Amino acid sequence: MTRLHTAPAHALLFLLAALFLLSGCGWGHTGNDHDDHGDHASEQEDPDSHDDHGDHGEAGRDGDMVQVSGDMARRLGITLVEARTEALEREVRAPGEVRWDETRLSTVSLRFGGWAERLHVDFTGRFVEAGAPLLEVYSPELVSAQEDLLAARVLADELSGSRVPGSVDRSDAALRAARERLRRWQVDSADIEAVEASGEVLETITLRSPRSGFVVEKAVQAGERFESGAALYRLADLSVVWVEVEVYERDLRFVRIGDEVRLDVAAHPDRPFHGEVSYLYPEVDPERRTARIRVEVPNPDLELRPGMYGTARTTVTLGSEAVTVPRDAVLHAGDRSLVFVAHGDDGFMIHEVQIGMEAGGRVQILSGVEAGEQVVARAGFILDAESRLMDAMSGMPGMHGDHDGHGDHGGHGDHDDHDDPDDDDGHDDHGHHDDHDDHDDHEGQGGGHA
Repeated sequence: MTRLHTAPAHALLFLLAALFLLSGCGWGHTGNDHDDHGDHASEQEDPDSHDDHGDHGEAGRDGDMVQVSGDMARRLGITLVEARTEALEREVRAPGEVRWDETRLSTVSLRFGGWAERLHVDFTGRFVEAGAPLLEVYSPELVSAQEDLLAARVLADELSGSRVPGSVDRSDAALRAARERLRRWQVDSADIEAVEASGEVLETITLRSPRSGFVVEKAVQAGERFESGAALYRLADLSVVWVEVEVYERDLRFVRIGDEVRLDVAAHPDRPFHGEVSYLYPEVDPERRTARIRVEVPNPDLELRPGMYGTARTTVTLGSEAVTVPRDAVLHAGDRSLVFVAHGDDGFMIHEVQIGMEAGGRVQILSGVEAGEQVVARAGFILDAESRLMDAMSGMPGMHGDHDGHGDHGGHGDHDDHDDPDDDDGHDDHGHHDDHDDHDDHEGQGGGHA
């Protein structure tokens, strides 16, 4: 093993990765002594010892043991972490657009036809308070209704002292009906009282805003005629806004109505806004494979405006009692997932595991590892070694073919041959290196083969 300690770093990386992933070759496994080459003949006859020598590229099998000394583990950066039980949480992040709250939109229209004599609100985008005047209108129907009110008023006054049974009641009922007719036509109560008090018909009536908000649509001009029921204004209350968020189809199952959502917008990078999911739309975009969710966000300072884009974030709980390990602790070999669990002082046992959901850099373990067990957190070198290991090991003598390759360990099992750069036999085992003049060149080649 002297050569092992002096080999270049990348050679050590490949060697340890080989120990972990190529357990089928017998390297580093407990119970397999590389010095005893004579046992290979019996191993060939035992069908249980080597089920499939034709595929040495497969990762180790469940229960295989790898021995690595503590000093070597430290030098190679192997660290242990504990599998723990915890709530597995995941952040769902998606783009969103600020929209009007449709339940806070108001359309201003009249229940009679007439003309717009004067506009108090004459452009879109203007903010109006509830009860503020919008426009003054003239309508022959409205004039007629005021005249009926005045006639009912006079009749009620005349019959107030009448002794005719039922006459007072009938006059009062007529007066109430005349007032109610004007109210249903959205005439303000103050204007109705003014007509009764003055005894004169108002030529124009002022239409007032039913609620506070921004004028988002104005469909009338001064002097223009309008029909009964025509939309004259459209108002939007922005004290609460909707944010329509497009969530990927795969994340839709994690979102629930009532989930708290944080919204970040470019216009206010130093201030996050908070709301909650109020609705999940029933359809999925067939092209982008996204689904819309609605988030209601309070907007008391009116800083959020329809059309703004932002990023919505919500943290969802995937499991309250999940056994988890770091993502890098799980090795994937085809359709298998493996975790190395510390066993004894210098041993690492391969556990085949079934994985569940993943979030926050951790993976849920459904079976194969218990909470409290120490698992190997893959060091950075394995990330590089995993992608190149199979090609690197396939070029080593004895890694493929029949058992004769296992019977002759002259090239791999006897590391002492590498200690002497002048040993021609050691060079023959690894190919023709006669063209290399110095020992360092041979070490580079030897590290590549290792």
